[in-house]
Amino acid sequence: MAAGGTGAEAREENALLEAPALAVDGSVPYWPSQCLAVPRLGGVYVIHDMRGSLYIGRSDCLYDRFHAHYEYSHNQRLRRALRRPAGCIHFSWVLAHGEHQKALEQRLIRDLHPLCNHIRYTTTKEGSS
Repeated sequence: MAAGGTGAEAREENALLEAPALAVDGSVPYWPSQCLAVPRLGGVYVIHDMRGSLYIGRSDCLYDRFHAHYEYSHNQRLRRALRRPAGCIHFSWVLAHGEHQKALEQRLIRDLHPLCNHIRYTTTKEGSS
C-alpha cells in the first residue's frame, strides 16, 4: 500500500480478501439427477461455478426453484452462463424463511456480486443487523 493511502482504501482491500461467513445447509451439482437432494423448504440459493456466484435468489420451495432455473430461467444472463459453464455448476442453499430470507438474499448479493443478478444491493441501512 502506498504511503498516504486512506483508511477507506485499506477497508476496501480487506473486504476483498475476506470471504463472507456463510454456513450452507446443502450443495449439489446442478444436474437434474441431483434434484432429490434439494429440500422442498424455503431458503436462499446460490448457483455458482469456477467464475464464482452466477445467481442468488430466494424461494419458498428450493426444489421447485432448482427445476424452474434448470428448465428455463427467466434470466437471460443466467441462461447463457448455464449453457457455457466454467467447470461444474453447483446449486447451494441456506434454509431460511420470512424476513430473514429476504435479508440474507440481499446480503449475499451485496457481498458476493453474482454475475447474472440484475439487482445489486450496495449499502446497508444504518442500525440494521
